[in-house]
Amino acid sequence: MSADSQLSQVDDGTLKGLRIWDAHAHPHSFFSGKYDATTPTISMMKKLNMAVCVFAAVGDTGYNIRRGDSVKNLKFNTASQLDRVKTWAKSGDIKIIKTNADLDHLKAGEFGAIVAIEGGDALEGKLENLDYFYEEYSVRMITLLHDQINEIGEPQRAALSDKGLTPFGRQLVERMNQRGIVIDVAHAQLSTLRDITALTAKPVVDSHTSLSPKEGPMGRFRSWSEMEMVAKVGGVVCTWPLAYTGRNTLDDWVKEIILMKTRLGIAHIGLGTDGGGRLPKTVKGYQNISDLPKLIKALTEAGLTQNEIQAYVGGNVERVVRACLV
Repeated sequence: MSADSQLSQVDDGTLKGLRIWDAHAHPHSFFSGKYDATTPTISMMKKLNMAVCVFAAVGDTGYNIRRGDSVKNLKFNTASQLDRVKTWAKSGDIKIIKTNADLDHLKAGEFGAIVAIEGGDALEGKLENLDYFYEEYSVRMITLLHDQINEIGEPQRAALSDKGLTPFGRQLVERMNQRGIVIDVAHAQLSTLRDITALTAKPVVDSHTSLSPKEGPMGRFRSWSEMEMVAKVGGVVCTWPLAYTGRNTLDDWVKEIILMKTRLGIAHIGLGTDGGGRLPKTVKGYQNISDLPKLIKALTEAGLTQNEIQAYVGGNVERVVRACLV
């Protein structure tokens, strides 16, 4: 049975009244047409009545090396991925969100897309490239780091010097605030994260992560102190369906959400699936976004109110995006 056909099993009552936002995904897969089991399609998202999804192209050096592209033109390689989003918009499959007015005028049945780049390597250390992606491709969110050290700072999985934001990184944060581009701190290493949250004048998103099994930085996970940095600037930490030891089931995911609600406040947690991001393993009971109703049902059974569930599945990310867009 295909993922799309599984959607016929969705309980409409579970989703009724919810505006779902996915803070980070790779719809239709930007990975050279290669799909994994988590990859969402536009059809799947529409059948869920998803309101908005962040469409993230991957712009980091390591990704382009793995794909066999030249790393001497990351800007061009990333733009070629974003051309697909333009095609979907021209065909009417999606509506690209550029301003708050676009959100205000998003009609029932319309599906909004926020164009994003994962890995600020694609900017090639030039502020004019930020303007290029903003104007030519309507990019409104950038994950500053991915898997490689770049001109901006250091990521969690490759941190060496612990120096934080570079001078260019500081200029970039200020320009993104001015232009109305959401800063995504996912993948940012501790000192880089600390510098971003100290400098930004707008709230930020940590678009796909989960609570570290122990206190202190650990791979792609976040410690409480790191999550609190995001919350203190009005931001939102988005959790994903990644499975690992101690976090194996939907119930484990729900327990984490409740714990984060208690520690950070419901206003500072959200959903970011990283669908199409080649997660090595997902929690039992979740394969792709067609299983989101299971998560929502589990949250209801755990005692979250409808308002709290709405905040988690979309409301908080929407608040941050609206605070950043112009």
